Amino acid sequence: MSKKGFFQNHPWALHALLAIGVSLLILVLVFIVLKHYGRVGQEYKTPYVVGQYVNELSTDDGLELQYVIIDSIYQPNHKGGYILRQDPDSGSLIKTGRKIYLTVTSYVPDNAIVPDLRSLSVRHAISQLENVGLHGGKLIFIDDPHHVVLEQKYKGRTVNEGRRLEKGAMVDLVVGRGSGSGMSITPYLVGMSPTKARSTILSASLNVGAEHYDGITDMSHAIVYKQLPEYSGRNDAAYGTRIDLWYCDKSVVAMEELERMRQRQMEDSIRALYESGDEGAPSNNPYGLTGLDEF
Repeated sequence: MSKKGFFQNHPWALHALLAIGVSLLILVLVFIVLKHYGRVGQEYKTPYVVGQYVNELSTDDGLELQYVIIDSIYQPNHKGGYILRQDPDSGSLIKTGRKIYLTVTSYVPDNAIVPDLRSLSVRHAISQLENVGLHGGKLIFIDDPHHVVLEQKYKGRTVNEGRRLEKGAMVDLVVGRGSGSGMSITPYLVGMSPTKARSTILSASLNVGAEHYDGITDMSHAIVYKQLPEYSGRNDAAYGTRIDLWYCDKSVVAMEELERMRQRQMEDSIRALYESGDEGAPSNNPYGLTGLDEF
């Protein structure tokens, strides 16, 4: 039987073959269109733009990328438009014309309302300032039987509760020396960020001294690698003592080395205690040192 005779006797077979042929043709056309408009196989790595300023971004790389700012955060260390985060991250595969979403520093600082810090302990006052986006500045000690905040100042002038200041502003505190010894333990600061180190110093009723940055360009990567005076584990620092800090880039310092520094400093502290005649120092982390993973 010829093919013509077969299809005449079985017309459904002809229709089925036609349907299959048309379907295959449609699929081929769809794949061609998708490959053309979807740029299949034409993917590129997302460029790294964190650390640049928005007005410095290049659009002449042939990728036709669109940069979209979705959030802004005020940071006193950078001018407005400094890129803090990007999405997608660098190295992710993207196609031309993709939108890159950015978080940048704001051009205009936000305002914070000054809380009432009077009669609070220094530690509590520093915490209250940080909660509203302000920072503790200098501690000014005067003779008073109560070791609490007596006055709060901004740029040398008394600042009252409810006043608006730029976020990140530093508020100085006038503090009573109290009726005790007027001595504090120098905190252990190695491995801490600048913000954490400053807060810890002030909370111990001490002051931040000179800060050395050793060529650091991005403060978000800075950590303390040296302090003076060093941690001793004893109440040997008078209220208001200045602690000098040295920072390095945490990306070039192994955490293992910081841990070794912590152990060495703890051992030196224990040795100093025994040489000075102090007794009864426990051997297992006697001074409650903070682990590096908590900084």
